[in-house]
Amino acid sequence: MPVYVLYQGRIIAKQYRPAAAGSHAASELPAPAVLSFESYPSPINDNTISSARQRERDLHRSGSYDPRDTPVAFKKARDVRQQQQRRRPVTTEP
Repeated sequence: MPVYVLYQGRIIAKQYRPAAAGSHAASELPAPAVLSFESYPSPINDNTISSARQRERDLHRSGSYDPRDTPVAFKKARDVRQQQQRRRPVTTEP
């Protein structure tokens, strides 16, 4: 059974929220996001990678990762570690 709510003076189905005024949406109906992905040869085995899923599989099979995919918290922690290493005094052996 559909559920309706009062939103900005209109009664609408609760399953979606209409686009904000001034938005570029042509319709108030929800739509999937479409991403473009250019094909490229895999640096690992020269197979053609034509989707994000193929890219993930290729990286997983080779045990690799793309540093651009790491979370922001990881990048910040890495930067802090690098700064701490720079501050350590260099010890010389007697």
